[in-house]
Amino acid sequence: MAKSRGILQETWDVATSVFRAMRISGRNFLRKPVTVHYPDKPRTYPDRYRGLLALTYDRETGEENCIGCRLCEFVCPPAVIKVEMLKSEKRNYAKTFSLELYACEFCELCVQVCPTDAIVMMKSFDMATTDRRELLLDKDRLHAIGETFDASWATGNRLRDMQAPPKKVAAEKPAAEKAGGEA
Repeated sequence: MAKSRGILQETWDVATSVFRAMRISGRNFLRKPVTVHYPDKPRTYPDRYRGLLALTYDRETGEENCIGCRLCEFVCPPAVIKVEMLKSEKRNYAKTFSLELYACEFCELCVQVCPTDAIVMMKSFDMATTDRRELLLDKDRLHAIGETFDASWATGNRLRDMQAPPKKVAAEKPAAEKAGGEA
C-alpha cells in the first residue's frame, strides 16, 4: 500500500510555493520599469546594432557608391536583391536596385561583399507598415533611408579587414645573428 500524503502536508507545500512566487513579485513590484514608450520617446541603440539596409552616396563627389557589380545580388541567400548595371564612360552605375525587405534575412552578406561600401546597415528598424508593398524598396527609397538614419559601424571594408589574417610584422634579427653573419 502506497503512503498517501496528508492534507496538511499538501496545504503546506502549496502555501510555501505561493509565498515564494509572491516574494519574487513583491521584489519586482518596487523596481523601475524598463519599458520604452516608442515612438514618443526615441530608443537608444547599442553601438554595434545593425538594422535596416540602405544605399550610400560618396561624400566628396555626391555620386552614388553603387557600381552595379551585382555581388550583393549573387551572395543573397533568399535572393531579395535585384540590380541592373548601367555602363558609363567614367564608371558603371546601378540602373535599378531593388530590395524586398519583407523577405530579407538581415544576414549582412550583401554588406560584406560590397567593394565600394555602397550598401550598409543602419541604426534603425523603423519601417513598420501594414502593406507589404511598402517594404519593396527601390534605389530612391534606399538612398532616402541612408540619408535619414545613422549608419552602423560595420561596412564591407571594415568587416573584411576584421576577418583577414593578421599582417605579419617583420621582426628584426637579434644583434648576435647580425654580427655573426657579417664576420
